[in-house]
Amino acid sequence: MSWIWGAFAPHPPVLVPRVGKGREKEAAKTLEGMRQLCESLARKKPEILLLLSPHMPYNPGTLLFNSSPELSGSLSRFGAPDLAFSLSTPVPALEHLSGHLAAKGVMRAFCESPNITADHGSLVPLHFLAECWQGLPPVVIASPIGLTPRQSFAFGEALADFSDTRTWGLLASGDLSHRLTPSAPSGYDPAGAIFDKAVVDALASGRAEELLALAPNVVKSAGECGLRSACALLGLAGKPLRVFSYEGPFGVGYCTALVEM
Repeated sequence: MSWIWGAFAPHPPVLVPRVGKGREKEAAKTLEGMRQLCESLARKKPEILLLLSPHMPYNPGTLLFNSSPELSGSLSRFGAPDLAFSLSTPVPALEHLSGHLAAKGVMRAFCESPNITADHGSLVPLHFLAECWQGLPPVVIASPIGLTPRQSFAFGEALADFSDTRTWGLLASGDLSHRLTPSAPSGYDPAGAIFDKAVVDALASGRAEELLALAPNVVKSAGECGLRSACALLGLAGKPLRVFSYEGPFGVGYCTALVEM
């Protein structure tokens, strides 16, 4: 088996102390969840990391891979230009994975975006893992946003059958509803709490059907970005995850969870 673990992590820049400047303490449960996640993965650094981000470009109907061999970016948009990253994409490994997914019927597309500064969906969780591992492995970044939730789940199931000589980890980045409170960035909608409960319950049980059966209007009204990442992770896992934390500070839902394969 190539996969040694799969994880779900949020990506608010405010979690990073040099960005939050004290406000990160308002997300104490999430920081503790990230601490537990990193502690669990401290000795499980994979040879290749597949990162699903909802904040990179996307292509409708496909899983979009960033195929640039070298990637760089920083949290300069959030006042922390010194938090910069230089990453490598293992192109032969990406091609191997892509070929497997093609055989499984997963539609793929490719773009070369060497500057990932705009993709805080990748940069924030990578910041925590870089500290945990004292350096990052080669990273394959992909956007699942062009897929439907069911296509994302099928993509995750296809990942479960992937075979490689190297070890892989899946990091599914995603925030949940952005409409949990009247002060939330996108305002309040009661669908937010319904959506978040469905995601957390699905991760804790390992069962995706109720999540996949959510009415489209509920998903849309919740103002989420992490549904497809969660569905892909559930498809790969095929069993319950350990949910380390869930909370909704700032009116946005954050969840951390892990499954070891």
